Amino acid sequence: MNRNNWKFQYAADKLLVAAEAKLAWHEGRLKWWGAKRDELKDKIRSEGIEIDESVAFGTDNYLSNKSSHRGPVAQIRNDLLTDLNECVQKVYEHQGKTKEYDAWRQVLASQGTLTLELNQDDWLFFYGK
Repeated sequence: MNRNNWKFQYAADKLLVAAEAKLAWHEGRLKWWGAKRDELKDKIRSEGIEIDESVAFGTDNYLSNKSSHRGPVAQIRNDLLTDLNECVQKVYEHQGKTKEYDAWRQVLASQGTLTLELNQDDWLFFYGK
């Protein structure tokens, strides 16, 4: 027998419990990542800006010959920007999963104890870690 073709019988009400658990998990992760994102934004606003300027800035030579020296550059600390990008990506990911599992929760709640056929991918969607 080819295991890729196997089907498993599950009652909709049992899948509803699994969908609700997945929804709750993703809602928790969404909240956690959202808080981290906001924390990083505050940190960037308060301490994440760096100003890079010529080592000669402020000397008599710099002041009289500005064309031979580089000007100041303001930038966000790269480590904070990397962390912020990770948070934004994770918020987006968990927002999508929250919507997806909420939609399945609504569908399954309307099916009572109807028996549904699941394949391995379906099972992993509801019960996988």
